[in-house]
Amino acid sequence: MPFAEFLSGLVSLATTCQTSTAVPFNCGIGIPLQNTFLVICEAIGVNLLYAFGRRRFTNVEKMRRYNAEMKAFRSEMSEATKSGDKTKVEKLKKKQQQMQKMQAEISMDQMKPTLMFMIPLFGVYYLVRIFVGINTVLAFAPFPIQLFNIGPPLDINFFWWYFICSFTFSGIVSRLFGLTLD
Repeated sequence: MPFAEFLSGLVSLATTCQTSTAVPFNCGIGIPLQNTFLVICEAIGVNLLYAFGRRRFTNVEKMRRYNAEMKAFRSEMSEATKSGDKTKVEKLKKKQQQMQKMQAEISMDQMKPTLMFMIPLFGVYYLVRIFVGINTVLAFAPFPIQLFNIGPPLDINFFWWYFICSFTFSGIVSRLFGLTLD
């Protein structure tokens, strides 16, 4: 119940913003905040579930080791190419096939949880999308986005809001679960 009380408090805040004349800026007029926070929670939940799957079904230490080896190989190859050492370049080209094999193995390991969770996560995405509404404005961009040559405020619908939230929380959740390869 505390979450419901939190949401009702946010709704009353939005109502206050709508009726207040002392607020000199647009503070969310017409934005259903409970839907905005629902999409944020969905993005966090999806990222947590995916991180749990990656942690459970992949060997993160092996992937880190492979990634470090490939990084060292690329660095060594770059140095050999820059210095013009043809014998070293030829030697490294023989090792390149092994590096490609390691890269393919990393890709397959990362693909396992993606394939396992893809259908259920699409289901959750579409259920929330139906509940929220695809064209419902969930946020406003406070600055013009020159890519689209549109001035403020730019209405952000469900797809873009989910994309922004998911992108924002994926790095945080990956670091919390220790899934970064660096």
